[in-house]
Amino acid sequence: MDSMPRQTLPRVYAMVRGRMRASAVSPSEERCSRGNTVRDLLLGSPPMSLGLEALEEPSPMPEGGAYILGRTGGLACTPCAGKGQPSPWGLSHSAPPSPKPPMRSILRLLSVFVLVPASLATGASWVAPQGGEGILSPDEFLEGRDLGADFTLADWDEVSGYFRHLAEVSPRVQLQRLGATRGGRDFLMATLSSEENLARLPEIRRMGHRLSDPRGHSEEELEQAVNEGKVVLFISPGMHSTETSPAQFGMQFAYELATSDEEPWASARRETVVNLFPCTNPDGLDGVVSWYRKFVGTPYESTGLSDLYQHYAGHDNNRDWFMLSLAETRLVTEQLYKVWRPQVYWDVHEQGSSRERFFVPPFRDPLNPNIDPAVITGIDLLGTRALLDMNREGLSGISTGVSYDMWWTGGNRNVPTRHNIIGLLTEAASIRLGTPIFLRPDDLSPPRGLGQYGPSNRFPNPWPGGWWRLKDVIDYEMAFGRSLLGSLSREGRLWRENSLELARRALERGREEGPRAWLIPPDNRDLSAVRRLCQALISTGVELHVAQAEFEADGRSWPAGTIVIRRDQPYGGHVKDLFEIQRYPEGDSPYDVAGWTLPVLMGVRRVEVMAPLDVESLLAGSTREAMAAFAGDERLSVMPHRGWLDASNLDSWTTVLRGVADGNRFTFVGSGPKAGLFIPGEGAYPAEDPVAFERVPRIGLYAPWSGHKPEGWMRWVLDNFRIPYETVRNESLRAGELADWLDVLLLPGVSGGQLDAGRSPGSVPAQMARGLDPEGAVAIEEFVRAGGKLVAVGHSSSWAADLFRLPLVDVARGDAAQGFSCPGSVVRCIPEAPRTVTTAGLPASVPVFFSSSSAWKRLEDEVAREGHLDPDADLTVLARYAPRRALLSGWASEPERIEGQIAWLSARHGEGSVHLMGFRPQYRSWSQGAFHLLVRALFLP
Repeated sequence: MDSMPRQTLPRVYAMVRGRMRASAVSPSEERCSRGNTVRDLLLGSPPMSLGLEALEEPSPMPEGGAYILGRTGGLACTPCAGKGQPSPWGLSHSAPPSPKPPMRSILRLLSVFVLVPASLATGASWVAPQGGEGILSPDEFLEGRDLGADFTLADWDEVSGYFRHLAEVSPRVQLQRLGATRGGRDFLMATLSSEENLARLPEIRRMGHRLSDPRGHSEEELEQAVNEGKVVLFISPGMHSTETSPAQFGMQFAYELATSDEEPWASARRETVVNLFPCTNPDGLDGVVSWYRKFVGTPYESTGLSDLYQHYAGHDNNRDWFMLSLAETRLVTEQLYKVWRPQVYWDVHEQGSSRERFFVPPFRDPLNPNIDPAVITGIDLLGTRALLDMNREGLSGISTGVSYDMWWTGGNRNVPTRHNIIGLLTEAASIRLGTPIFLRPDDLSPPRGLGQYGPSNRFPNPWPGGWWRLKDVIDYEMAFGRSLLGSLSREGRLWRENSLELARRALERGREEGPRAWLIPPDNRDLSAVRRLCQALISTGVELHVAQAEFEADGRSWPAGTIVIRRDQPYGGHVKDLFEIQRYPEGDSPYDVAGWTLPVLMGVRRVEVMAPLDVESLLAGSTREAMAAFAGDERLSVMPHRGWLDASNLDSWTTVLRGVADGNRFTFVGSGPKAGLFIPGEGAYPAEDPVAFERVPRIGLYAPWSGHKPEGWMRWVLDNFRIPYETVRNESLRAGELADWLDVLLLPGVSGGQLDAGRSPGSVPAQMARGLDPEGAVAIEEFVRAGGKLVAVGHSSSWAADLFRLPLVDVARGDAAQGFSCPGSVVRCIPEAPRTVTTAGLPASVPVFFSSSSAWKRLEDEVAREGHLDPDADLTVLARYAPRRALLSGWASEPERIEGQIAWLSARHGEGSVHLMGFRPQYRSWSQGAFHLLVRALFLP
């Protein structure tokens, strides 16, 4: 074994790879570049992202009311004249087509599909008749290959087809279509248990609700729920699509649970109800499998994809579980907190290849104080038992207490812990998509937090090295699953009692401890932000009340219509975790997000109430009911003019752009009493610094051929607020003459190195290699000099500052940082209003998310000349980081380094302008307060 080349495969696999590649079907097809055109977004077409309000509407029914098997098809794309290039998946930034599997019998597919009732629509489920003869194993279903075989991956048609097969022939499996993914595929959930349990699912759900919320129930009813209920387990594989094993593992797990009479499977069917999502990202699964089948056996076999594997978020789809900006997140969340309320959640993932083979909880420090100790110890108990069981099975290389902490929220296993649910995470060592790897002992690295690769209390039995295959990963995941089911089956009453006790303590803490409530007063001006916040809370099971009369809280009066969020509710800990200011514990610095105070990030005024609260209120059943008293800017009610809009409400920008596309005219008032308002027509005076909106500018959003998360989130912002744009690639910019088809170019946070060089030649197909190169950079400079506008945010801003020779030094990064660090926290910016039209009407301070961002200081003229920079550059500072107490929530070392420094500026260059934002205003869709700065940079001078 030691003589084999490191990280390579023997030649014996060459023929297999060749056969796989020969049988694969290329997913490429010529379609137009995806971008929101004015016609699509402003003239009545539905937005590309429906937003959170989609949860209040029924999921769309397939055409004719029939259940559409397999893929339901992607979204239609209106042909456009843009310069973006088609993606190897088809539409640029669209979900990929379902890859056609090799070595697959069409008759097998037909035999599966024909038997499923055509009446099965969203929310309905199919239950097999009694008897389970004819159940195929995954190996039998995947004719011609075994599950987990080298160089093979099952796509969504195969995975979903197998679960349909189980539901058809097994009385122990129900399959439900919850809705559609962003790419139009069916989003499924399988429920597995005994026939007796499946027959009484409504009763089991009701008892689970009692345990999670004992209010209004007698002790007898609660005791009945403890005695007669079942432990409900949720399992979510396949969120991160390049982590290929989980979606494959789910098939084998479901088969064993549905068929095996051995332990722990038999007991698990009696004592538990398992809700298993076959894949939480079907679009990404098809994208990765399509990519892999296309390139297996080539130098690009395991290279990174050219686009994000979730339409907007890519890997960040596991950062969306409190904000709920993604369709798939919303579907899972509804099942968690509205329909089921499980006791345990298991999120199945992979990590890098060179460290431990498998991670199980406990998690490492720091620990978030809003998580109940019984949640923490429950996680520790299940993880530690799994460590024992897996070692007893002879599996080595398992770690615990390393790498992953319990501080941050937002992940798929994190948010449930704030809902009194045992949230588990496992991380298996990855392979190269479907390609096995070979690791020598000196290739192996210790788990994070351990100094060396050797035995430790947190790593008791290191793996010695060798071959690591997809089948190995599935075996480890199956072993953890067996241990988990065994623990839950043996002590079902314990976990049900624990759920009830957790809910009771949450209610008690809300009554006895401060803060006791939070208020959202009606004087908030950004109604779109309040709406998003309220919908995120309601969707995660939080109760909102509306004050029916004026009341006092902590000695101050508040009007009727104020939203009251009481802490004495089962999920009060979740609200506290989102609404309070985070202070990261002393010790090791965080590597990612340390602060996330959501109302602050969104620009929503919220008030903490510490004393007991007595207020007459009604429970709001929807965001509309919660916001009935919210009217926005009070000037709109005082000034008797119809059609005026407040720019502080982001919905106003959507209305203005739609109106301009319809041929109407609006004027933005830049100064005076009406500053920050939109007036229809030409109603502003010259002294008010009016800005005319007569046409919608042509916006180009840069996208590298690498699947860039900040670019995806920027698309989410533009789509959600119906801002038209088109995607542009390196080759379009290198072609020059940008002014022929663009007015504004937006760089979403791509680093300078990636902008210049792109992906190295030979690592990807030629059409996806290279970056802008000098010719692309020159074309951008000429575009601005001739009158265009460049908006560069995040890491792209440093590249733009260098391109235009601006006399700036970044004091937050590189040598100039001198000890400053802030990997992910909320900081405060001070706009320069009212001195500039661009910032007119902004609040006195704007929170932004600082994630290894930039802060600039203008260089002295002599220093600028020495650095070959332009000392005469015409710079306008639009916002600075606050001169004192800039850090609002989270952690930063030496935060005074950025205090008072430039956060946002514009520079004149020839006839055009450049806007630089050192931060990413679109950060994971959380920072709606900063969206206001983005739209002003795009549309105002």
